[in-house]
Amino acid sequence: MAKFVIHGEFAVIQRLQAGLLLIAVALSAACSADTGQPEAGADTAMPRPWARDAAGTATLEATSDDNVFLSYVWHAATDSRGNVYVVDGGEAAIIALNPDLTHNRLIGREGEGPGEFGRSVQVQILPGDSLLVWDSQLQRITVFPPAGDEPAYVQPLGTQQRGLNVWKLTGTAGYIARSSTPYMADASDEGSTRTAVLRHVHELGGRAADEVLFEYPAGEALVQRGDGFVSMAGYPFARGSFLGILAGNRVAHTSSDTLEVRILGLGGQMETAFSYKTTPIPVTRGELEEAADGLSDAFGQLLRDGAPYVWPALTGLVVDDRDRIWVGIRKADRSTTEWAAFEADGTHQMSVDLPVEVELYAVRGDRMVGVVRDELDVARVVVYGLP
Repeated sequence: MAKFVIHGEFAVIQRLQAGLLLIAVALSAACSADTGQPEAGADTAMPRPWARDAAGTATLEATSDDNVFLSYVWHAATDSRGNVYVVDGGEAAIIALNPDLTHNRLIGREGEGPGEFGRSVQVQILPGDSLLVWDSQLQRITVFPPAGDEPAYVQPLGTQQRGLNVWKLTGTAGYIARSSTPYMADASDEGSTRTAVLRHVHELGGRAADEVLFEYPAGEALVQRGDGFVSMAGYPFARGSFLGILAGNRVAHTSSDTLEVRILGLGGQMETAFSYKTTPIPVTRGELEEAADGLSDAFGQLLRDGAPYVWPALTGLVVDDRDRIWVGIRKADRSTTEWAAFEADGTHQMSVDLPVEVELYAVRGDRMVGVVRDELDVARVVVYGLP
């Protein structure tokens, strides 16, 4: 018989306790309604204690056309010339787009040789516009020179721990790697706190050193276990975390629950942090049903059984080329997301509203690069210009 649970504990880091209190208060308020999921009423302006001024509106400048075939975008990045590089789940190669988002070329191919990928999941633009590709299946890094199709070098991460995501550190031979506790089919992990781990992988004394920097709660998922199998499903209001790499090889981290950004150095020390209060937004009956209907019957029923829910306060985090931290803040009207740019000390620089459908991946210069799904559920890359 299959067994269903919701995973994603949030009690690992003491600094998240304030966020937990906010969630508890929001859930308590939601439960006071007749079903815990009231329908959305007339929108009212939400407080914005972080903001210096009103949010501006970004202008849509380009959208990828039908010649750019995308299924499910995992990651994207943009270089100093405005070219966009896309990791898509249906394509082994990296899809390179021109600044106007027309198709340029494919970089790499499927395989295990140099310039080939098993499962590329992440791209990173290095200084000088070299392109780094992280392959989670082969657990190795491939770097292409600017505008080049043949790899400059290919190397394994050099650690026994498998990395889900990897970022190259500037000025050193080191990397930041993210790993996570796996789900076990035999349920031996049930009841334990699932964590994600950030690690500093670098050379020390002629060999690879793998040092834990930071542990935080792993993202939530619906989990189904049966005889010898385990399967997971995501849902739109699951809680998670977001990461970005700042100048000086520092890591910006936030949980989706609260607008609280922590900044860590390579020694694992908390260098600084800033936080602002956000307004909890309950998940409505209609939103719950829409999410459940998009899942299998078993997962959908499990999601309904866990009601009521509140939406995570944040939708993402991106670090731009000016070392500003952009945080996507959910709004009650559901139509737009406020993307707010902060200095590392928490000073608010500017905000822009983007359509809620836009999943933002990069901000560089005056361009914001994201992905949307059109009315036919086709993925499109979009570029918005900052006001």
